[in-house]
Amino acid sequence: MQIEGEYTYAKFIERPNRFLAKVKLYSTEKVEYCHVPDPGRLKELLLPNVEVFLRKEKSQIRKTKYSLIGVKAENGTWVNIDSQISNKLFYLEMKKIENFSNYKILKKEFSLGKSRIDFLLRNVENSKQALVEVKSVTLVEENTALFPDAPTKRGVKHLKELEEAVKENKYNAFIVFIVKRSDAKSFSPNWERDKNFASALVESSKKGVKIIAVVCSFSPERKELSIINKIPIFLN
Repeated sequence: MQIEGEYTYAKFIERPNRFLAKVKLYSTEKVEYCHVPDPGRLKELLLPNVEVFLRKEKSQIRKTKYSLIGVKAENGTWVNIDSQISNKLFYLEMKKIENFSNYKILKKEFSLGKSRIDFLLRNVENSKQALVEVKSVTLVEENTALFPDAPTKRGVKHLKELEEAVKENKYNAFIVFIVKRSDAKSFSPNWERDKNFASALVESSKKGVKIIAVVCSFSPERKELSIINKIPIFLN
């Protein structure tokens, strides 16, 4: 998937709050504040002086001119941290995931109970509908992708809604973890950061929610983010 827009590189200085970063542009050496489109901790990525990738925004009502969408990790791997792009990536490239080869998307942002699930799909062979919730993953430790990097009550809520849908036999249900970097070889829930979510994921798996994790390549130079392949999942 090509990522559209005008981009530039900078050096990260600090993160005053969850949604704001201070950077120094390489092109002009000017210090700018930019939006961080990922509310996660990102402490393993946003280290002083790391190289970052910025998108120049066109909106005149924004307080910042740029959004920080990429970080070069210590091992040299580029990581996409634009959490808002994960659903678009799934929408465009879901056929790369074998589990969805027979599905078509019926609706985005499907209302289910008190939640909104990212996608409603239909199997073209048997007409069975499926719910898909997409989660964006940026944290990798020792080649293992971990989610979440900060506690997520919303994530637990989504799992419970998917469980209930499977229980009522109305839908198949999937949770898809999109690892937006290329150096992960497996996926696990982050027991250390959020035991509640990790426990809920294990329980959901037992109750029929299918768990999928895919790894991506991200190239700022080519302005490209693409799904590469599925990776193994280890829940415990």
